[in-house]
Amino acid sequence: MPLPKAFKYPALTLAALLCVSAACTVAPRSRSSTAAPANANVSTTSTPTEPQDFDGYMRAEFAPADGFDFPFGDGAGGGSYTDLATGKSYGGWYVATHFAEQYSLGLHTGEDWNGAGGGNTDLGQPVYSVANGRVVFARNCGRLWGNVVVIEHLFYENDERREIRSLYAHLNEIKVSEGAEVRRRQLIATVGQDPEKLFNAHLHVELRLDPTLAPTFWPSSEGKDAAWLREHYEEPSGFIKSHRKLPVPQNESTLVLVDQARYKARLYAGGRVAGEYNVSLGQGVGEKQVEGDNRTPKGMYFVVQKHRGDFPGDYGAFYGGHWIKLNYPNRYDAARGCAAGLITPAQEASISAAWEKRSPTLETTRLGGGIGFHGWAREWSDSGPRHLSWGCVVLHLSDIPTFYDQLPEGSMVVIF
Repeated sequence: MPLPKAFKYPALTLAALLCVSAACTVAPRSRSSTAAPANANVSTTSTPTEPQDFDGYMRAEFAPADGFDFPFGDGAGGGSYTDLATGKSYGGWYVATHFAEQYSLGLHTGEDWNGAGGGNTDLGQPVYSVANGRVVFARNCGRLWGNVVVIEHLFYENDERREIRSLYAHLNEIKVSEGAEVRRRQLIATVGQDPEKLFNAHLHVELRLDPTLAPTFWPSSEGKDAAWLREHYEEPSGFIKSHRKLPVPQNESTLVLVDQARYKARLYAGGRVAGEYNVSLGQGVGEKQVEGDNRTPKGMYFVVQKHRGDFPGDYGAFYGGHWIKLNYPNRYDAARGCAAGLITPAQEASISAAWEKRSPTLETTRLGGGIGFHGWAREWSDSGPRHLSWGCVVLHLSDIPTFYDQLPEGSMVVIF
C-alpha cells in the first residue's frame, strides 16, 4: 500500500538500482533447505521446526535461546585458561580440525577446539552449553567418542521457529543429566580425551539440524558427502558468530503474529492472548521480494510509526483512518537483497543496524517499503481468499481502532 502524501519518501536513486556487490552478509538458510530425516540411526525425538499455527509458533517446553556462545573460554571464542596439571596459564583457543574437513576418519562433522598451550594443557577445562536448552543425551559412548552430551535448542530467526542440537564429545566429566534444562553458559562438562587416547585432549563440538541422528552417527561411515553434511549440520563457528544475540517472542510485552495461510492476526499482551482478528493481505501471491510486487512480506518486524485520523491523497480513504507502520525491510530481507544484487552492502548494513534498534529502515531501494497495518475504505468479506492491499495487512473497520490502541510503537510483529 502506498503511503499518503504526508509520508512520502525520496525516490530510488539510479546508483542504487545499478549497484551489484559480492560483499554481502550470507543470506539465512532458506525454508526449503530444512534437513530431511536420515534413514540410519534414527531416534524418536524428532519435532517439526516450521510454525503450523499461532500455538505451534509459540510452543516452548524450555527457555528459547536468546543467543549462542562458544562452549569454552569467554564465550566469544577467546579467553585464557590455566593448565590444571602445571598451573601454567595460556591465552586463547584454536580449531585443530575444521567443519567438513577431510581427515583420517572421513569428513569432520564439527570443530575440534584446543587450548593454545597444545597437548593436554586444556584437560579438565570447563565446557559450557552454547545456549538455553534441554539435555537429551548424557552418556559414555565408548570407543573414539567417550563421554557425550547432546542438548536441544529452540530459537527464533526471522519468521521461523527453529530447532538445533549441540553435541559435545570426548568429555572428561559430565556435569548434567538427561532431561535437565540448562541455561546459556551453564557448566555441562569438562574437556577430556577419547577413551583410547589416540588424540590429545580437546573439545569436539557439533551443531546438528537433524534431530533423528543418533549421538554417534558418523556421515562418512554411511557414504554421505560434503553436500549432505552441510544440509544436516551447521558450521559451529559461523553459526555461533551470526547468532550471538536473538529475539525471544515469548519475552515481548506486546507481540503480534500474522498467519497468512489462515488470514488471521493474534495479539499477545504480557504473554497472554489479547485479541484475534481476521485480516486481508497483498494482491500479489507469495512472499514479498521487490518494490511493486504487491506481496505481503514474511519476517520479524517492529512497529515504528502510528497515525490516526485523516490521510491526504487519492488513496487516503483506504487507510480506514489508521496506519501502523513496520520496519520492512529487515536484516534478513537486506541480506537476501544484497546477495541478489538488489541493494549495496552499505545499504544492507544500514538496514540491519536500524532493524536491530527497532528503528525505521531504509525504504528507498528495490526491496521497497511502506508495509504495515491499516483499515480499508469499506467493509470486506471474510469468505474466500482475501487479497486487497499492495502488500500491507488489512483489518476490518470495526477492528482496526481496537488493534491500533493495543499495539504500541516498538512492538514485535511476526508475519509467517
